[in-house]
Amino acid sequence: MAAGLSTGSRRRMRAAASGVSLRAQLTLVIALLALLPSMVLILATLVPAYRRAGSMTAGDTLTVVLWLAGFIVVAAITGYIMSGQLLAPLLRVTGELDQLSRDASLAGGRLSAPPDEPKEVRALSDAFNELLDQVEGEQARRTAFSAALMHDLKTPLVAAANLLAIVRDDDEMTREGRVEVITKTTAELLALIELVQKLVDAHRLERPEVPLARERVDLRALVELLVARLETLVGERGVEVAITGKADAMVDRRELERALYNLLSNAVRYAARSIAIDIFPGLVRISDDGPGLGAPLDELAQPFNDQGVDIAGRRYAAGAGGLGLFIARRVLEAHGGRLVSEASGPKGTVLLAYLGPG
Repeated sequence: MAAGLSTGSRRRMRAAASGVSLRAQLTLVIALLALLPSMVLILATLVPAYRRAGSMTAGDTLTVVLWLAGFIVVAAITGYIMSGQLLAPLLRVTGELDQLSRDASLAGGRLSAPPDEPKEVRALSDAFNELLDQVEGEQARRTAFSAALMHDLKTPLVAAANLLAIVRDDDEMTREGRVEVITKTTAELLALIELVQKLVDAHRLERPEVPLARERVDLRALVELLVARLETLVGERGVEVAITGKADAMVDRRELERALYNLLSNAVRYAARSIAIDIFPGLVRISDDGPGLGAPLDELAQPFNDQGVDIAGRRYAAGAGGLGLFIARRVLEAHGGRLVSEASGPKGTVLLAYLGPG
């Protein structure tokens, strides 16, 4: 039978077996408060009387015991009734929570908060309902993100499959044609790998603590390495990249490399003609002359954003356009820094990557 119980039911059974209920404890307290004065009064009255009489018969002892037993029973009943009345709002909340835990979905489920109940219970219900709102919102964002992710993963796979089919079926294709098709296929697969890596990084960086292996890093050398990695995209976009300044920082090289690569690749994709990267102690400033961010930075830099955004005339589905910004923000925050949008508009975007102390 126990095997057929739900996880929630087994948890409740273990909780019930692990301690005394609040109602039992309250009943005991009320019973003792009612019983002790009565016992003191009985003993203070009867014992001196029996002493004056000189003896205490078995019947007298039985009478005292029966009186005490009666008071105990009355006190216990009174305590049980009063505890039920005092705990009625909390018991109602417990019942509603139990019902919610049995439902397959939390959608629409809320605790009631009658105005005549104690303010503490109403505050508890309101806080729990607010938590349910947050859970539902997170579930909605993740559902939308999953749907967009399926699309984003499918697109390069379909494109790569179609390109490979061309190579397979076109017997008259020249070597140059095959090279061109394979180059396009490779680009699609690399885009897919980049998206998967972003998903892995986003999942890892959702944790409250991000372990860092700090070392002294030459920021200019790191930026130049990342720009060289983006050389193909820079050439395709016809963008000029200028790097100024020089500084060192105690950072996790691999994590900071991921953060700056995402910021720089975004700048290259959206810039019209030029990108400027200025390096200062504890700060990397990245500016481009693109169309600006499609939404506030705090809204874009979310891993499970349920709203699409328009950037440079291109529609990005829920969450897909914000993974890189989310990764960059979380890496900088793990270093004690932050990601700030200094400017964003028709004349371009300026992002400040503060690296934190050290």
